[in-house]
Amino acid sequence: MLLPEKILIIAGVLNLAYGSLTGFPYALARKKAEFASRYLQAAHIGSLMQGAMLLGLVIAFRYANLSENLGLIGAILFAVSSIFLALKDTVNWLQGVKDEFQENPILGKSLGAIGVISNLVGISIIVYGVLLT
Repeated sequence: MLLPEKILIIAGVLNLAYGSLTGFPYALARKKAEFASRYLQAAHIGSLMQGAMLLGLVIAFRYANLSENLGLIGAILFAVSSIFLALKDTVNWLQGVKDEFQENPILGKSLGAIGVISNLVGISIIVYGVLLT
């Protein structure tokens, strides 16, 4: 197994674990009120989705025609993206943010920007590699 695949698998499983763990505070919040924080929900569901995506990307990386270095960079960028997106949602939840686009919280926006940019570069790399095959 190549290093990019290992990175994607480890990051994917850690995302699944974090998504599962955030399910507990989400369930407790739902017991208290009809609606829980949208950012707690995003930390929960988003991490589960990111985990599944990262695990699925293992197949795409095996298929893609990428150099070892470019594959490694792409895998790292996807892992970094998932970390920062989970951090963004968690920080917004803990800070009590209701709508990050209206409130413009600097920490949440900064973490989200890093996550989005990392994801865009990572997806560009894997699309490039897949189209080369």
